[in-house]
Amino acid sequence: MLEGPVAACEVLEAGIALDEVYVDADAWGAAAHGSALRRAVEAALAAGTPVWSLAPGVLARVSDTVTPQGLVAVARRRPVGLPELAARPGPVLALVDVADPGNAGTLVRAAEAAGAAGVVFAGASTDPFGPKAVRAASGSLLRVPVAEAADTASVLEALRASGRVLVATVASGGAPPEALDLTGPVAVLVGSEAHGLPTEVVAAADVGLTIPLAASVESLNAAVAGAVVLFEAARQRRLVPLRDAHPAARTDWTTDPVADRLEGR
Repeated sequence: MLEGPVAACEVLEAGIALDEVYVDADAWGAAAHGSALRRAVEAALAAGTPVWSLAPGVLARVSDTVTPQGLVAVARRRPVGLPELAARPGPVLALVDVADPGNAGTLVRAAEAAGAAGVVFAGASTDPFGPKAVRAASGSLLRVPVAEAADTASVLEALRASGRVLVATVASGGAPPEALDLTGPVAVLVGSEAHGLPTEVVAAADVGLTIPLAASVESLNAAVAGAVVLFEAARQRRLVPLRDAHPAARTDWTTDPVADRLEGR
């Protein structure tokens, strides 16, 4: 269930079909021409999506938000298998026991914005299709490949079998993100908000990554930390053509076996 006209518009503009759209009658009557609500309804009708008008107050009773935005859309889930997701270009984001749906949805949206291959919800992570996660991800949830697997060990095995290097985000002791080559096939592992990644997951990873912080800050929100790493990987990918055109500008990784592996040497 997608709440709000902006999320509905994003999905429709991406060419993804909605099953149905429900609009609060009062909100529709008060909506100005050119407003997000009007645009969403017009786009839905143009796509052949059934649009239903609801009596005032009905939407508020079925919506998960305190202040409904006048529109709710229903779409089919689009989960994918882990092998299919891992075969796509770009980094894979693996969430391990990430319980907060707001963080999870934000990370899905960050993954799309940073050009990630997709997001894996592993272990005891929240339901990616729950209302709060959907709201935080907005339309990204239906555009970014999302896989689910309760067994974290099998997720790590599948990601490694696909040729990806496992990069564990840890609070301390890891390399700063700019010191690692994240342009190749990597999987970024992000742990729970309270405890981070389980020790066995960190031990199974190929390399640890720690975001440098000011001394007074102990740790970052899981969504912020994951987004920082994803956008560092995107920055590095943008620099690849420049690096290849000017070989002398390349960083010498030959003294670091982990970085050598990350570069595919």
